[in-house]
Amino acid sequence: MLEIEQKLLDQLFLMKEEYHIKGIKAEFEAEGTSYQDMVRLRRLTLQAGVKLFVKIGGVEAVRDLKDCLELGVDGIIAPMVESPFGIKKFLDAYGSVFPAKGHHLAINIETKQAVMLLGEILATAYPAIDAITIGRTDLSASYFDPEVTPDSDFIWETIEAIIESAADRFAITVGGNISNLTQEKMPLYPLATKTVQYVETRKVIIPTEAFLANRSALLDALWFEELFILSRKEIADRFLAPDLKRLDKLAQRSSQPVESTAKK
Repeated sequence: MLEIEQKLLDQLFLMKEEYHIKGIKAEFEAEGTSYQDMVRLRRLTLQAGVKLFVKIGGVEAVRDLKDCLELGVDGIIAPMVESPFGIKKFLDAYGSVFPAKGHHLAINIETKQAVMLLGEILATAYPAIDAITIGRTDLSASYFDPEVTPDSDFIWETIEAIIESAADRFAITVGGNISNLTQEKMPLYPLATKTVQYVETRKVIIPTEAFLANRSALLDALWFEELFILSRKEIADRFLAPDLKRLDKLAQRSSQPVESTAKK
């Protein structure tokens, strides 16, 4: 195992033991994570005994779902669900790849449109969908108002309104631009604090209780993400090294006079 990859694995064990993380999340959607990176995460999460959740690239991203089948992921998240039809498309796509439900299935509620149609979306989602993730970054951006930010009072009030409609049937996760400000603001909203089960950074799904009780939980989650990026670079550099050496030789040859090259 390469040096940074070992640190990545050690960090997984630490977060599992210290914060009882629900799992690691990877994205075909916003990140455009490569299949090779997914394989690496699956290998590491299996070694650490941590679940892997994958956000696919769209509600009917069949290719991504096939990759999820090959990887043996534990959960699948559909992004940007904005209508009951979006739920149907996701479940139809899932059913076209998997013969029966065998995963934790979640949807992202992350736009003004989704909030407006929330009742219809939830009615269609139940009971096939297990959880709802409220994506605060896109949700706040969808209002086209600079005053509406992920940790603004408006978004927290919207989160609590979603909870009132959904928490009796679905597990609730909050994600999107999670920061120490989130750790400060969330306790001001008792319903969210009591009901939201998990807080989700770009890569790590943390129990809310651990997230609020330990400032280090966020720092360790962000450090895991940083290590993941550094690990990708470490592997890319290693794989590219022979080609870069070859590039130097090619540059030397291309700078030689044509006559000299012909004699060889």
